[in-house]
Amino acid sequence: MSNEQISDLRVTLARLEERQIQLFSMVETSLANYADVANRLSALEHLRTKVLAVAGLIGLACSMAYDVLKNRFSN
Repeated sequence: MSNEQISDLRVTLARLEERQIQLFSMVETSLANYADVANRLSALEHLRTKVLAVAGLIGLACSMAYDVLKNRFSN
C-alpha cells in the first residue's frame, strides 16, 4: 500500500469513528428520553390510582350521607 492509500484509509477510519461516537450519543439520548417518559408514565399511573381511590371514598361518603338523609326525612 502506498502512503496515499494509507492516508485515505486513516481519514476513512477517523470518519467512521466520528460517526460511531455520534450514533452512541444519539442512542444514549434516546435511552435517557425513554427512561424519562417511563418514569413520568409511572408517576401518572400512581396519581391515577390515588385519584380513583379518593373518588371512591367520596362516592362512598356521598352514598352514605344520602341514605342517612333519606331515612331521616322519610320517617
